[in-house]
Amino acid sequence: MQQSAAKVDQIYLERKQDVVRLEAAAGGGNGGSWSPSWARGVAIVQVDINWFRCPVCSRILLPPVFQCKRGHLACGRCRAGKCPTCKKDGGGSGSFDSRNTVAEDIISVSKFKCPHSGCHEFFPYPKLHAHSGECRHAPCFCPETGCTFAAPPTILLAHLVDDHSRHVHSVTYGKIHGFSVPLSEPRRLLLAEEDNRVFAVVLGALGAVTAVSMVCVRAPGGGASQPRYIAELRARRPPGVAVAMGSTVTTAMEMVTSSDRPGEVGVEKLPWVLAVPSTCLLAGDDGVPKEVALKICIKKISGDLVL
Repeated sequence: MQQSAAKVDQIYLERKQDVVRLEAAAGGGNGGSWSPSWARGVAIVQVDINWFRCPVCSRILLPPVFQCKRGHLACGRCRAGKCPTCKKDGGGSGSFDSRNTVAEDIISVSKFKCPHSGCHEFFPYPKLHAHSGECRHAPCFCPETGCTFAAPPTILLAHLVDDHSRHVHSVTYGKIHGFSVPLSEPRRLLLAEEDNRVFAVVLGALGAVTAVSMVCVRAPGGGASQPRYIAELRARRPPGVAVAMGSTVTTAMEMVTSSDRPGEVGVEKLPWVLAVPSTCLLAGDDGVPKEVALKICIKKISGDLVL
């Protein structure tokens, strides 16, 4: 939780947005802009995020909130320090020795906008951490070497197609899809038609065999409400291979790992792989293995229900 909170705070620091809504009794105040919308007898006001920032650690204030003798606030984790605002203003550097319950009450009715571009939802701050791990707008990073592009998965997919000429296969949950993947292309992209979820098929060498696995391109972690995915991979042997060996090699259905940096995920880092023997590799005209013929089935799990 602390790591997630720090990540959200860092995004706020970088963007410096006005992203706080207070639900308070009707009235006015300096620094806020009142909305004409009314609900449950309260007004909604949007204020600068810096009103809620601790001057010591620069993170969002969380109760218990303390203040120095001049009224400057600090979060409970920083109360042992001296007030940097007082020192900056030439008024000494007093301690945060008084509890400010009014500030705590204001924070308790405040809702913070999700910091991810494109998401317009507001949450109480403790719930914001969980949402940030599930948000469909959380940025993912381009897997191409040297490219620093980052965007939500569907925008990243368009970037990979338009700027890097990557191939994309459309898939339907619960159906088996077949295609060939060149060994020279360690990532092959899949787009699920039902929910626009992006997956990457990952190829690599594990010892003397070629290994294949899969990642879901999204922010890792997430909560129980975030859908999970299981997948089965099969590699088809080329025509003419002895029937006694079987026509395919298959994995069992396994849970798909999530990653927002698919370019950094190698098969050796994934919890399950399909080990493809050399007899399943399709050779080119020069006899050198060129590609592997795959069949893939992805299923979506919502709660305990497999879709």
